Amino acid sequence: MSDTDRPEDRPAAPVPSAATPAPSAVSSPDEVTIRRAPKFGVFIVGGAVLGFLATLVVVTATMDIDRGDQQDASFGTLVGYFSLWGVTLGALVGAIAAVVLDRVLARRAASLTAERVEVEPAEETVDGEVEDHGDQRQ
Repeated sequence: MSDTDRPEDRPAAPVPSAATPAPSAVSSPDEVTIRRAPKFGVFIVGGAVLGFLATLVVVTATMDIDRGDQQDASFGTLVGYFSLWGVTLGALVGAIAAVVLDRVLARRAASLTAERVEVEPAEETVDGEVEDHGDQRQ
């Protein structure tokens, strides 16, 4: 324990005087549910990226297959066409994974009682204060 942690060394809290009005506080208990939830956007984008990478792997692996009399398309053309399917299916799989994970994590949710405290500060008034409205002529 350091010297600054001693209760004797801590500065004393200001004591409200009788003239200072105290703020009013209202507390009420609320039932809250705490759970983890996946970020759907991350799952969808991640699935789309994995779908594109899977498209690259499939096109690269099948590029050297003999197609007979068919005209050969370039690597970029094949990747561009099949990535439409790969990205779409990957995003769909990512969204389904996020929904399934959300349902699993919803079962593990915990309900707790929290106390809500609403504090309304008291109006500050000073004895002898005069308001200047600026409409007086001298």
